[in-house]
Amino acid sequence: MKKNFLKAISAILLVSMMSIVLAGCGSSTKSSTSASGLEGLKEKGKIVVGTMAATPPYEYHSIKGGEDKIVGSDIKLLDEVAKDLGVEYEIKDMDFDGLLVALQSGKIDMIVSAMSPTEEREKNADFTDVYYKGRNVMLVRKEDLTKYKTADSLADKKIAAIKTSVQQSILESELPKAELKLLGKSTELSLDLANKKVEAVLVDIPTATLLEKGNPSIAASEIYYEDPSAGAAIAMPNGTDKEIMDAINSTIERIKPDYEKWLKDAMDGVELED
Repeated sequence: MKKNFLKAISAILLVSMMSIVLAGCGSSTKSSTSASGLEGLKEKGKIVVGTMAATPPYEYHSIKGGEDKIVGSDIKLLDEVAKDLGVEYEIKDMDFDGLLVALQSGKIDMIVSAMSPTEEREKNADFTDVYYKGRNVMLVRKEDLTKYKTADSLADKKIAAIKTSVQQSILESELPKAELKLLGKSTELSLDLANKKVEAVLVDIPTATLLEKGNPSIAASEIYYEDPSAGAAIAMPNGTDKEIMDAINSTIERIKPDYEKWLKDAMDGVELED
């Protein structure tokens, strides 16, 4: 009986060992057929891109013939990036301060939203080369253009900016005594300014141009700030494959001469809603 028991145990062990070996072979086969890097991305065939589509002329909603499309200079850039990567893309529209969280959690594959690679953001994402860098201007109500001509005149006033934006950082650094109101969309900034909920808003110049077009009661002041960041870049997950990053940077290098024209085209073609 003891002998039969030992034979049974031996048989069970043999079956277990064979299962492990076969499982190992299965894993090896799977890994050898799954491509990585750029080739793996092409096999996947699609990327999910996060943006805040309320920042014309970079990215915004355009409704024509009943069709709602997200367009803008950053979307033109995205078209070229996707084409060079050999993939299609899906856009997820969300508030600016939620983009990095979505990237870290894997809900999106990249961020294309005129995002600057600040030191803090670089802890949570890998950034491509910069594709655009501009200046910032303070918008005020037209009736207050003579009242607010210098930064000192706004030193202790209520000023709005996009939450977690470069403009927020500028205001915190340059006007530390001002009361900041942080909003999710640039169109909300112009409405708050026109409705006298704030005394000024800080935005980049292309956005300011469009907000002025959309709301005749506001205007650009003589108060300007240089962009202290590197500029606008595409954000990718930490540890992004070098081959993929190099491919995107190659696209950025190719389109850089065209980007300002795309900005101008977007500014000429946008009609902002009240």
